[in-house]
Amino acid sequence: MKVPKVLKSVRYTLAGVNTIYWLTGVLLLIVGIVAVVEYSYYNTLLTRRFITLPGFVIATGVIIILTSVLGFYGAVSENFYFIAAYVVLLLTTLVFEIVMTVVAFGLKNDAVSEIRAPMIQSVQFYETRRDIAKLWDDLQMEFECCGVAGRHDWARDRIPVSCCHIDYGTVSPFVCTTANSYLVGCASVLGEWLSYYAYVIGVVAAIVTGVQLLITVASGWLAWRSKYEEVELES
Repeated sequence: MKVPKVLKSVRYTLAGVNTIYWLTGVLLLIVGIVAVVEYSYYNTLLTRRFITLPGFVIATGVIIILTSVLGFYGAVSENFYFIAAYVVLLLTTLVFEIVMTVVAFGLKNDAVSEIRAPMIQSVQFYETRRDIAKLWDDLQMEFECCGVAGRHDWARDRIPVSCCHIDYGTVSPFVCTTANSYLVGCASVLGEWLSYYAYVIGVVAAIVTGVQLLITVASGWLAWRSKYEEVELES
């Protein structure tokens, strides 16, 4: 069977492999930015792990995109040392992606317990800080929840109106009580929402890790060919 000319060329093969590598970097960059935007509103209720993970994803994506520049230069020059340096950087980002996958899936499982302490702390300032009051009102209305673990986190006669569903056409006086407030606590529903994004990051990171493992092997083979085999030079 005749080997296609493209596959016989280090230049074209490495350029193709590097293009896939560049795309994985773009994918990680997009996922990281989306996670940062989604998490940003609830920063007050989140621990450092939720902030660090998307930042790490973005940083890895940027490193991959920058490394791909070296890959394209190595493809054009077919220089062993540039290709070898490219392979070393591939191995480095591969380690980053493995760590990213482990951390993301770990955070998915720990999301509810991770946010419970900062939520308990922030709820104490509901009546004294307007920004905290707005955050909790928006959270309780959007997720239809009440308090951290439930409605009993609030004083019996001081339950926020945002803990209750208000039908269109409702007129004052409207009182939100334990009898008509939401039953579920916000820690569980917010934790599930945060877990979803951590899961998405974990799945994307796992897929990218698998793809990059193949890319690293292919690039290592191409580096070996560029040094020890006589390859076709394309003009």
